[in-house]
Amino acid sequence: MELPSTGLPRTYRARTFGDITQEQLEELSEGIEIEGVRYGPINANMERSTGRNQWIEVTITEGKNREVRRVLEHLGLEVSRLIRTIYGPFALLDLPRGQAVEIKQVELERFIKGLKIPGEVAAPRPAHEQARLRIRRDGPRAGTSGKPAGRKPSPTKPPAPRKPGPRKPSPRKPGPGRK
Repeated sequence: MELPSTGLPRTYRARTFGDITQEQLEELSEGIEIEGVRYGPINANMERSTGRNQWIEVTITEGKNREVRRVLEHLGLEVSRLIRTIYGPFALLDLPRGQAVEIKQVELERFIKGLKIPGEVAAPRPAHEQARLRIRRDGPRAGTSGKPAGRKPSPTKPPAPRKPGPRKPSPRKPGPGRK
């Protein structure tokens, strides 16, 4: 998905310092070459401006390394903040760093089918497997015990021995159909 060949649109908000006009930003729609590197069409719009500071919304489809910064710096702007706001069809909203929002299986399948990837695309994993991978990758969520539910003990570490004696009763409250 990160490859420039996918053509996946990525939208950023850049806080910049310097002088620029909307007309200069519109010239980027035809692409630009900087130090021998050709950057494809870029959709850039001035959001708001106060003095020599402005917020610019930039949408790219290639995603080359440091593309947004290099292009804006080439136009004489100093980029002081760069925030990715949209990744393909997914708006990132105001997610805190490191947090995730679960994507519905239908949306994910639709997204994968729409990618422009040469060759075959691997079939999407079942939702339960995606959740397991997300837990391993992101770590435990706030308010959890630190161990993902259903995780099996490590095969390299033997389980702790059980204490002999009767088991404690479960602290569950009786519900419908229980005595």
